[in-house]
Amino acid sequence: MTNSNKWIKTRMEKLRKEFGGKCVMASEYCEGDLEFAHISPTTLSGVGRGRKERLYDILRNKGSYTLLCHGHHIEYDANGFDLPKRVIENAS
Repeated sequence: MTNSNKWIKTRMEKLRKEFGGKCVMASEYCEGDLEFAHISPTTLSGVGRGRKERLYDILRNKGSYTLLCHGHHIEYDANGFDLPKRVIENAS
């Protein structure tokens, strides 16, 4: 792993902690790794955007993201669902 990749991984781990360190849905159905999900659009979208670009977009637009487990992220992107009120209130 290159120094750049280590830095990105470390910074993403710190951001996950900053975002609360758990899926905002916090249910017994949470499964998989924690992922940053868009709750409002940014200029970054689509597949293949890259880890570094995602990191910088999260840092610039923290209010546009929330933390979901992999299972909830897949469901949210496919079907959408109501996020907890506190998440929406913190969105910019």
